Amino acid sequence: MKSFLALIILIFLTACTSARYDYYPENYKNSDISISASLIKILDGNSPLNYIRIYDLKNNYRNREKEPYYNVKILSSTIKINSNGKEYAINTKPDSDHIYVYDQGIIITGDFTAYIGKVQLDNGKIIDIPPLKFKKHIYVEKYNAVSDALNKGAQTKEIFSGTVEDYKKQKK
Repeated sequence: MKSFLALIILIFLTACTSARYDYYPENYKNSDISISASLIKILDGNSPLNYIRIYDLKNNYRNREKEPYYNVKILSSTIKINSNGKEYAINTKPDSDHIYVYDQGIIITGDFTAYIGKVQLDNGKIIDIPPLKFKKHIYVEKYNAVSDALNKGAQTKEIFSGTVEDYKKQKK
């Protein structure tokens, strides 16, 4: 009975760690759009690239009940991606703000460069996106059942947010 009780106490006192992976372009800032890329399985750092998303930042400030979703239209019918010395041509879908990579049978698991070209916002503004070097990022959180219960609402603690490269250096 004592060992069972000790096991239960150990489970409640042990913290769990969660890691989430995405890709973000290096050194690209734009006041109108945000660009990111998602993996097939965001909790698996070895999972392949799923898609690249271009997001109109006006959506962050819109009244969801009164204002429509602001779309971004990729103007090129194909984009290029360079990864591990290989170049891929990726078809885009008309009127889509996503570039679906995995659905086209292309497996990319490391950092890559994307040549997206021009996109158009709902207001007609055209943005010419330069070639972007995407690096894999990791967001690590720590959960603890006891401290989460005591903190009433503040249930997670960020441990790290940055490139996988920087995370590995920090762990050494």
